[in-house]
Amino acid sequence: MKKLDIYMTKNFLKYFSYSLFSFLGIFVLSQVFKVLRYVNEGQLSPGQIPLFIGNLLPGIIINVAPLAVLLGGLISINIMASNLEIISLKTSGIRFARLVRGPIFMSFLISLIVFYLNDRVYPGSVVRNRELRGKEDVEEREVPKEKENAFFRNVEGRYVYYMKKINRETGIMDHVEVLDMSENFDKIERMITAKKGRYDFKRKLWVFEDAHIYYPDTDTVEARAFIQEQKYMDEPEYFISLSNIIPKQKTIAELKKAIKEGSATGNEIREILSELGKRYSFPFASFVVSFLGFALGSHYVRGMSILNIVISILLGYAYYLVEGAFEALGMNGYLNPFLSGWIPNLLFLAAGLYFMRRAEY
Repeated sequence: MKKLDIYMTKNFLKYFSYSLFSFLGIFVLSQVFKVLRYVNEGQLSPGQIPLFIGNLLPGIIINVAPLAVLLGGLISINIMASNLEIISLKTSGIRFARLVRGPIFMSFLISLIVFYLNDRVYPGSVVRNRELRGKEDVEEREVPKEKENAFFRNVEGRYVYYMKKINRETGIMDHVEVLDMSENFDKIERMITAKKGRYDFKRKLWVFEDAHIYYPDTDTVEARAFIQEQKYMDEPEYFISLSNIIPKQKTIAELKKAIKEGSATGNEIREILSELGKRYSFPFASFVVSFLGFALGSHYVRGMSILNIVISILLGYAYYLVEGAFEALGMNGYLNPFLSGWIPNLLFLAAGLYFMRRAEY
């Protein structure tokens, strides 16, 4: 690494560290009232407070790292610009992209550290804090209204449902298959396919519309406008339940295993896919926003030291808002849950590269 890279990187790390500890302090203080509430409710003892806050730190570091990189980049480059160092280096023939090569590389290393914390440290800290509070996170999660590619097995009735989508509130199924199985569950005795299934909440049974019944033994098909049999009485609530997998408490390897098992059994895996995509994408937000920080700090403006904080917070929270919006789209089935985690990174990277190009002039 050349002297210029060392100089630029040291400046960046200095202000990145200041920013990181400042944001850590702010976010820890914001958790104090919540911790005190847990103590008042008897979920924590006073002696457990330091351990509980210590377990919060990995998650806080992961969340504030992009803000710290953004602010650190803005301040370090802006101070150089105010001292006319940036202009002097540019006039000597050094491109701006070359000036920030070292800090950008360092922001990538920071992203790798965040990636490690997010996968190896954060899940364990969440589990430990849950155990300290003595509460199950499953109880605090909301059961979704709809589920795609649903699967339910009724052992007593010896039948299995498959459907493309079900809404537990309206009791509507789309594209249903019902397999009537033999007593040993080793043979299909009858297969019902229907475009729609509707749950009659008064009679407590399913009504299958535009249905066909296939009998494998005789290889015959029977068409019916409706099928309503008392045996198919499983309530819509049975088809949608919270997985015993709590994604934020699992490592990437465990999430992949859960996705594989869930796909094989027809269980809902969208939440797990979304968490897996976020585990891969969010740590690299620090690298992505670094381009914006360095580019926007390259021009000296009087009073910029105050604006630095405002700009970094606005841009940082803009990223969180965009990331949250695309995560919601993925969770609701409008986008691939894994892909939705990367779109904010690509959008902000494109914006960063645009401003980096403008910083050359």
